[in-house]
Amino acid sequence: MTATTVLAVAAALIVAAAFGLALWSAMEVRRLQRRQMIQETALLSLKGALSAVCSDELAVDQRQAELERRMRQLTEQQEQMLSRDAEQGPYRHAVRLAAQGAGCEEIMKNCGVSRGEAELLRSLHGPQDGTRD
Repeated sequence: MTATTVLAVAAALIVAAAFGLALWSAMEVRRLQRRQMIQETALLSLKGALSAVCSDELAVDQRQAELERRMRQLTEQQEQMLSRDAEQGPYRHAVRLAAQGAGCEEIMKNCGVSRGEAELLRSLHGPQDGTRD
């Protein structure tokens, strides 16, 4: 083999290797582009989901604030109703229990009144047969 032939074979091998490398590079670029598109799609999906979560969180915060406002309002109304008339609130039920002959312990437990209040209610509204607990 002559030097020219060797050089020609070497040049052909180099060209073939370069062509193979170029082909492999093009395929790798396409693969990476597909992968990038998949990741961009996933990222957009995640952004949408995050936006929805943020929107839901804002709605939950608003509902919670409204519920807290309503709870304060109801608490105030309950306090007003209880303070209006001694016959309202726990006392109406306590008077009924006393009239039915319930003991002080039962009145205290069911109506949330003190022992002194329960005894007073029993003495005012309870049976007049002299029974005590």
